[in-house]
Amino acid sequence: MKSRYRNSLVYDRSPHWNSFKRINFAIPASLFLLSLTGILMLYSVSGGEIGVLVKNHLVRVCIGLLVFLAFAFTSIRIIRYISPALYLIILLCLVWLFFFETNTVSRWINLGFSSFQPAEVLKFILILTLASYYSFLGERRSKGLFSVTLPLVLIILPAFLTVRQPDLGTALLLLLTGISIIFFSGLRFKWIAIVALSFGASIPIIFDNLKEYQKERLMVFLNPETDPFGAGYHIIQSKIAIGSGGFTGKGFMMGTQSQLNFLPEKHSDFMLSVLLEEMGFLGGLFVFFIFLYLILISIHTSLTSRSRFNCLACAGIAVLTFLYFFINSAMIMGIIPIVGVPLPMLSYGGSAIIAFCAAMGFVVNARINRDIKLESFLGN
Repeated sequence: MKSRYRNSLVYDRSPHWNSFKRINFAIPASLFLLSLTGILMLYSVSGGEIGVLVKNHLVRVCIGLLVFLAFAFTSIRIIRYISPALYLIILLCLVWLFFFETNTVSRWINLGFSSFQPAEVLKFILILTLASYYSFLGERRSKGLFSVTLPLVLIILPAFLTVRQPDLGTALLLLLTGISIIFFSGLRFKWIAIVALSFGASIPIIFDNLKEYQKERLMVFLNPETDPFGAGYHIIQSKIAIGSGGFTGKGFMMGTQSQLNFLPEKHSDFMLSVLLEEMGFLGGLFVFFIFLYLILISIHTSLTSRSRFNCLACAGIAVLTFLYFFINSAMIMGIIPIVGVPLPMLSYGGSAIIAFCAAMGFVVNARINRDIKLESFLGN
């Protein structure tokens, strides 16, 4: 009896076992449900065949799971230290695409066995980098204008390179997510107003750097019927798909817009339109509540973390998750222009899946270590 008691104490004191016991399994379960829904929808748009789309998506989900585990169990202190280096590596990838990629659309780096979209991964890495910067800077020194100079450079430089790819949706997410971290850092309101005005003043510059088809999308979204077979075609077909789905949907693999190829980009940016046509409002509500849970759990982790790094990073992840869902859903309903933002785990795209799994893995890690104050450990 005494031996069993001693063994149990040794077992309970294992840091890996304690970490495992404190995992919020609802987070990986949510990712599993989203990825399963995405696989089913890809199976539907593939005409009921387990083709390239389904197989590739399944492989990327498995890779995303490994990345999720890596970020869930790697020391927070290590993640805090290496995030600026990761940012620099990905930024160099964007610079490479800007200067050396000759294709019209230069968003991906060909790795031979697969392709890699640096800007998609940078959304998450930017959050970690800014959180790391402000945690080292300290709360008191984060209130002045000087504290925002470097973060603005870290945000604007990749956003500019991303717009030039061209990828307006990713650039928009980088800007909004980065500015939210500046806001959460405790910057005084007057400096926040200056940053907001600077961002507003840069909109004409951003617009001038857009491709012609992007400008057409921005202008036509107010009245897609002016060009029903051109720039307005995507929005019109998406609205038809969503409206025809009704409350319960037409049924799995029974959607006319998706099955008859009226809906463009149905495997990526408009995957939610396919789901709403086939599964209806109820299917959309299912996806909505999963994303809502991931947003709320990220906010709760941010509010309950003692570490400034964890607090800012989880707040940024909550904003990023919200923007993913809001922009994609508003885009397919014609509320905002089409900017090419996928829905992670649902849409086809490996870089978005891996980055989102990494972000959720970090949230799990931050929840496990929310009682640890990194700044006091490092003398900050």
